[in-house]
Amino acid sequence: MLNIVLFGPPGAGKGTQSAKLIKKYGLVHLSTGDIFRANIKGGTPLGNLAKSYIDKGQLVPDEVTIKMLEAECARNPKAKGFIFDGFPRTRAQAKALDQFLKTRATAITIMLALEVAEEELRKRLVLRGKDSGRPDDQDPKVIQKRIDVYNAETMPVKDYYSAQGKYKGVKGIGTIEAIFKALCVVIDKGAPNSTAKKSASKKVVPVAKKKKATAPKRTAAKKTKKVAAKRAISKTTAVKKAKPVKKTTAKPVAKKKSTAKATKTKTAVKKATSKKIKSVGRKGR
Repeated sequence: MLNIVLFGPPGAGKGTQSAKLIKKYGLVHLSTGDIFRANIKGGTPLGNLAKSYIDKGQLVPDEVTIKMLEAECARNPKAKGFIFDGFPRTRAQAKALDQFLKTRATAITIMLALEVAEEELRKRLVLRGKDSGRPDDQDPKVIQKRIDVYNAETMPVKDYYSAQGKYKGVKGIGTIEAIFKALCVVIDKGAPNSTAKKSASKKVVPVAKKKKATAPKRTAAKKTKKVAAKRAISKTTAVKKAKPVKKTTAKPVAKKKSTAKATKTKTAVKKATSKKIKSVGRKGR
């Protein structure tokens, strides 16, 4: 889940960039100002409770704000992530947000802060005041006070997320599209110095190396065994084939020789017998 804390001083263009990020990444926008107004206007129990503090000129307790955020998150169970706009503004709120997200088995991915020089902010706010007719954006003293409040509130939160390696400042000067691309690059890389990403990379690399290293060895061993087996079989068949050939060739030769001798012997005996018969016949005469 992608959870972004989006910060930016008045006039930094936070609202414009927030809308573009929501569209690109399919996130749910959680603005504490909008949530307060919706709850107060709707007369919800939390809205009435927040209104009671506002009417007295007091700050709404963090517990009430967190409960409103919890209710909004519960309405979006299938959300891919959230953009937290204008919250947290204090270290205590940041800790409370972390505890709440932990119950949902998630956490803040990155804190993005649009960084714009104060002189540029003053120019933008004056122009915005003229276009929108907002008197608070046309008074230099009011503008400076808003900038000072932002800086005072942001620093503790910046330090909190910097300690976690999740803070990233992006220059908010340039075209809307250029600033948006810069924000996307940071988001796509994920939270800088993320412990989760480091541990994941450590686990993945050795496994890949083992597979590549062991695969050839096993294949070579199998090939060697197969070749040796084939050679052994070929030798055995060669020996088996050779033995019958020797036996069959030897026997016929022996038989022929013995037959020849026997024939010669018989012939000699016949000749001798015939000689004897002839000589006996002559003597009788």
